[in-house]
Amino acid sequence: METLFTSEELVRIEAAAQECGVSLRDWVRDVVLQRLKGEWRHDLEDAVWPVTVHRRPGGSLHELHHAGCWVPRGGEETLTTAEARARAADYEVRFCDACEPERFLVPFD
Repeated sequence: METLFTSEELVRIEAAAQECGVSLRDWVRDVVLQRLKGEWRHDLEDAVWPVTVHRRPGGSLHELHHAGCWVPRGGEETLTTAEARARAADYEVRFCDACEPERFLVPFD
């Protein structure tokens, strides 16, 4: 995470995380995901979802991430929320194990 933020930013982030009572990584993830203390922003439909492509024998694996995930390196294809839901429903993308974007795209029953 040190490569993503300056030392001054890390100090402020650590202070904010302590104030909220969460880990540094969880605080960053929550802010990037636009949620804190259970408050979800209503503009989730405007989010972007990066897709990484992993070349493997027999084909490519397309993995879907939320915008705050640390796996994408930048420059990947991005999907709208509607596109991400559709591609996930058609099993065209696999959900990232690190950031678990299905929490936001799959309806709860």
